Amino acid sequence: MPPAPLSNQAKGVALGFAGGLVISFDVPMIRLADSDPWFAMGLRGFCIAIVFGILYAFAPRSLATPKNPFKDRDWLIVGTVYGISNIFFTLSVFHTSTANLVFILAFNSMLAAVLAWWLIGEKPYAATWAAILATLVGVAIIVSGGLATGTGWGDITSVACAATLAYALVHARKSGKDMSLAPGLGGLVAGFFALPFILHDPQLPGNIGWLWANGLIVVPIAGFCLALAPSFIPAPQVAIFYLLETVLAPIWVWYVFGEEISTRTFVGGAIVLGAILAHSMWGLRRARRLAMAAQ
Repeated sequence: MPPAPLSNQAKGVALGFAGGLVISFDVPMIRLADSDPWFAMGLRGFCIAIVFGILYAFAPRSLATPKNPFKDRDWLIVGTVYGISNIFFTLSVFHTSTANLVFILAFNSMLAAVLAWWLIGEKPYAATWAAILATLVGVAIIVSGGLATGTGWGDITSVACAATLAYALVHARKSGKDMSLAPGLGGLVAGFFALPFILHDPQLPGNIGWLWANGLIVVPIAGFCLALAPSFIPAPQVAIFYLLETVLAPIWVWYVFGEEISTRTFVGGAIVLGAILAHSMWGLRRARRLAMAAQ
């Protein structure tokens, strides 16, 4: 696959950064809701589906968007996988430590790079591998003191979340279609999965407003940006932006819950942010050189 033009590279970087920044508020808002996992999963999922349904009905869509998504095989696959990833993510929030969760999710970028190489033949550049390795080092420093606090079940769901998310990104990239609305289907999948558990034992959250805000504002914005980004840049590069949550979520948790941020968090966060910035600048410069050479 030929390198993306400068305009596409810039769009992809901007979308990835915006999505990674917004999604960093996800876990703190779920925690603030004081909910059980099923109600959080269900309300969050259905809210996401409502927002993306409104976008589908009223917002203009690009030519790459399937005219009837529910008849498009690629869109159904990506949307369903997003839903499965949402299920695993919500379960992980409630069944393992945040440190374990974000550390395991950091492998999303590595998994995406391997899957893209295998399924698309999109061999990662050396700079991408270097950025991935640097971010993993940074994340390892951040969470090195807290890995022992997680449970086995939560760790398994975290691995499953990382794997399914990586596959969704790669399949979206492989399809070449606009998958920005696919998270809406993912919300439906997660919502209907949680519904029987909610009906069996209904428990209203202590602060339900946080779930409404999370499902109607935060997750749809982040999902739209991160689902559209693979249309412009390679999936492994998009996956790197998910690591912004790894760095920023502890800061929000410190601000809201008063949890102390250690020196390791600051050091590791600087490495992750530095790797993301350096890789993004490298991509922009490379696209600029190619654009100038083509003139």
